Amino acid sequence: MDLQGHYHRLHAEAMANVATEGFSYDPEITNPSDSRRGLTLLLRPGAELLAAFSDFIEAVYRVAPGQYYYPASDIHVTLMPVISCYPGFRLQDLELPSYLELIQQAMAGIKPIPLRFAGVFASPSCLMIKGFPQDGELEKGRNNLRARFATSTLEQSLDKRYRLVSAHCTVIRFQKPVQQPEKVVDLLDTFQDRFFGAQRFDQVELVFNDWYQRKQKVQILETFPLRGK
Repeated sequence: MDLQGHYHRLHAEAMANVATEGFSYDPEITNPSDSRRGLTLLLRPGAELLAAFSDFIEAVYRVAPGQYYYPASDIHVTLMPVISCYPGFRLQDLELPSYLELIQQAMAGIKPIPLRFAGVFASPSCLMIKGFPQDGELEKGRNNLRARFATSTLEQSLDKRYRLVSAHCTVIRFQKPVQQPEKVVDLLDTFQDRFFGAQRFDQVELVFNDWYQRKQKVQILETFPLRGK
C-alpha cells in the first residue's frame, strides 16, 4: 500500500474540515466517568525517538497551550486493537490465557519490526507522527493475528472500525477549542517532512487500556519478544 499517499489523503481531508469548521476537540479526555476500556497490542518507541517527537510536541504547545499532550510514557504504535475500547469492558470477563496463547502463536515467526518516522499529519482533533514500515514484518504480524482470530470464538474487534494499515503515533489531542488554528497549521507545514528517526521494535506489549493509553490506567498483561524463526 502507498502509505505516504494514505497519510496525505487523511491530512487533506482534515485540513478541508479545519478550513471550514476549525479543529474539533474531545471533551471525554477530562471526563472522570469515562469507562471505555479495551485490549491492545502495541509497540513502544524508545528514548531517542521520544526525544525527537518532543521537538514537534513542544512547538505546538507554544502556540496551543492547554491541549492534551501525550506524555512520553503513553506514546505508542498500535500493532492491533484486539478489542476496541467500549464502555464497561472488564478484563475479568476475558479468557486471558486463551488470548495469550493465540497471540503467542501469531507472533512466533515475526522478526523485529523496523519503522521509520518522518513527517506529521492531522485528523480534525489529533496531531500524529507518520510511521513507515521498512519491510513486511508489521503487516505479516497483523495478518497472522487476523487469521488466528478469524478461526477463534474469542471476543475481538479486529478491523471492525477500519482496516489498520498505518504505523503512526498520536502525540496531541485537542480537548478544547483551538484559539489560533492557523499557527497549528503552519507548524504542520513546517514539520511535514521532518525526519524523527528509526527503530527496530523487538517486542510487543498486550495491554488493558483506556481510550488514551494513559499509563495510570494501563495494565501490561504480557510482553511478546519478536525473534523470528
